[in-house]
Amino acid sequence: MSDVDFFNFAFAHMPLLLLCMGGVALVLYLSIRRKVILGYLDPLHFYWTFTFGTGYGVVLALYFEGFISFYYLCVVAGYALVFITLFSLGQRRGAWLYRAVKILLVPGGAGRFEFMLIFVIYLALAVFLLFKTGLGVTADTNRFEQNRGVGAFVRVADGLRLFVLSYLTLICCRRWSAAQRGVLTWTCIGTYAVLLIVSSLLNGAKFAILEGLYASLFAVAVQGYRVRLSVAKVAIMFTAVLVFAVWVLGKNLEQSGVDSDSSGAYMSNTPVLYERLALRVLANGDKYYLSLPNGVIERLKTDSALIQLLSPLVSVTKMSEIVGHAVNDYTVGRQSLLYWYPDYDTAGGPTSHFDLFSYKYLGLLPGIVFVAFIGFLLASIAYLGRRQGQGPFYAALCATLWLRSIAMLLEPAVGLAYVLDIFVLFFVIKAFGMMLRAATLPNQRVGV
Repeated sequence: MSDVDFFNFAFAHMPLLLLCMGGVALVLYLSIRRKVILGYLDPLHFYWTFTFGTGYGVVLALYFEGFISFYYLCVVAGYALVFITLFSLGQRRGAWLYRAVKILLVPGGAGRFEFMLIFVIYLALAVFLLFKTGLGVTADTNRFEQNRGVGAFVRVADGLRLFVLSYLTLICCRRWSAAQRGVLTWTCIGTYAVLLIVSSLLNGAKFAILEGLYASLFAVAVQGYRVRLSVAKVAIMFTAVLVFAVWVLGKNLEQSGVDSDSSGAYMSNTPVLYERLALRVLANGDKYYLSLPNGVIERLKTDSALIQLLSPLVSVTKMSEIVGHAVNDYTVGRQSLLYWYPDYDTAGGPTSHFDLFSYKYLGLLPGIVFVAFIGFLLASIAYLGRRQGQGPFYAALCATLWLRSIAMLLEPAVGLAYVLDIFVLFFVIKAFGMMLRAATLPNQRVGV
């Protein structure tokens, strides 16, 4: 089913589609409601409840109308059940990861020196990317195309960005709770606000500003502060996020030469800007409607599961040179797009989702094992957030790991690479800090 076919279906069956999306999202919300750190503010709800809720809603609606077979409905539902079961069972099994993180990644004390080092590294990367690629929101085609050749730098910057925002939040909270509300505190708050906005513009994703806020709130909870946001404050926060998303979408349309005030193709009395926003929500199910009707997923091309899992670690460009073909073109999401639009040569496209990747690349039963692994690993990372009061560096690191690891649900290989990125980066930073302290300690003892 092509995009045009699906959107025609969607607007002809909107009540059914909305009912399926709402019903599935409610079920998914209840499935993790008591298993997340931040309650309804936890970022897992954005991915699992909203993104997968709408995506699975599309699958259910297409099944009711006869476009998707019962077999594929069972595959999608079965993998979701396996994931949530292992995520639930692994909630108290993360002590192994907690010990590894404390030993390998977290420096002693508050980690102020390490934070300043990370802050400087991030600023240097941000300046480099700004001059090299420009702001992500001003990309001529999309941010994936714009970042060709500098993807490794973008990945590192995105990970460090979340840590810096989280740690700055904790500095502000500590000073505010200690009634230190002078110029230094307001300077810190201002720095946080500027960094949140500018880094989100540099990232270019519509989700960027919300991701930064999620990381900040998560770090606050892990540090032991009580997160109390009234309905009004939550409404203001999400309104600001929505305004940012609409503005970014407007810039994308402008770069594509589309008049955002013109009438939509499917919603004739609505500006195309808001129609595109609605279509973007429906597109949470794009990998499903592109690949599952008529068993298209069985006809998609693949290379090797090992190549797909290793390519984000090695670098997609380098791996493509090694194997002799464009590795990114063989993700399930990208293949689903190319099946219908073989001449589409712009970077990006639908993500694969853990279920479709597992089914297509590993097969039905081995795929179940891989889904179980993802559920257990995410549960272990979530466990880190339950060890509160471990210091600001630990809390900010937990927030960073949690936000980066959830990407495994959307694109398993990329999410696993993000987690490894954090381990490598913070291990190096801790080691550097230890060596520097060891080098300066003798000088301090002799009074130098």
